[in-house]
Amino acid sequence: MSNINNYLNLIRFYNPIGFWLLLWPGIWGLFISENLTIQNFVIVIIGAFLTRSIGCAVNDILDRNIDGSVKRTASRPLATGELKPFEAIIFTLILAVLALIMLSLTSNYAIKIVMFVAIPLIVLYPLAKRFFLLPQLILGLTFGLSLPISYAIANDSITIEILFLYMGCACWITAYDSFYALTDYNDDKKIKVNSLPITFKSDTYKVVNIFFILFIVSIVSYSYVNSSSIMTLGILFLFFQMFHQNKLSINGKHLAAFKSNSHVGAVLAIIFFIEHQSELYS
Repeated sequence: MSNINNYLNLIRFYNPIGFWLLLWPGIWGLFISENLTIQNFVIVIIGAFLTRSIGCAVNDILDRNIDGSVKRTASRPLATGELKPFEAIIFTLILAVLALIMLSLTSNYAIKIVMFVAIPLIVLYPLAKRFFLLPQLILGLTFGLSLPISYAIANDSITIEILFLYMGCACWITAYDSFYALTDYNDDKKIKVNSLPITFKSDTYKVVNIFFILFIVSIVSYSYVNSSSIMTLGILFLFFQMFHQNKLSINGKHLAAFKSNSHVGAVLAIIFFIEHQSELYS
């Protein structure tokens, strides 16, 4: 049973916040599309779970020699030796096969995005903190792909509007992952890996707010183009969340600020759904 728990800990099964944060943009993409079906909905949910699990496993395999030096990650099964690298690799390959099976049930457009964009980014992200000053931006580009991928699953195409929302989504993810990075600030400096907070130091909150505002601009633009009156409430909520998360983080509650973004994802999903339904029945 403990070995099963090692595999579950490898994919963060007991810490699902990352799954929700990956899933919400995927839900947005479905709700914005013109082909919202139960099958597509299930595929996006299972796909998000498998993708997040694979990402966590790849991250831990590549970071197994440094996770032990970081307080937050020292108890991970590869860092402690409770799980062997070979076992983790085999398990990751099994997850990858399952993900590819799910992907085969989708559209050609979605398959191309996953194969040529998503997979390289999933592998690149864990390495980015070693050579790139803003690894949170790489995570933003990676996690944010769930939006265009889900839209492509439903529509077998991508529009300029969706690409613009994707870029805004990447900015949002960059902002909230910077709060997460603050929890490891001292350890990251000690082992000499990069993060947005280490790069910008005392200006971190200014940069985080710029990324969050760029995200809000993308939502405002979407609302304007689509004459979305309900989204006005969502925009007000986004400004509230920006100030609320800053306050939490400034008070040392970095993880609480990070986790608060699941509320952002849920509220926007509800609004996108309502707007989509009103269009269908108007």
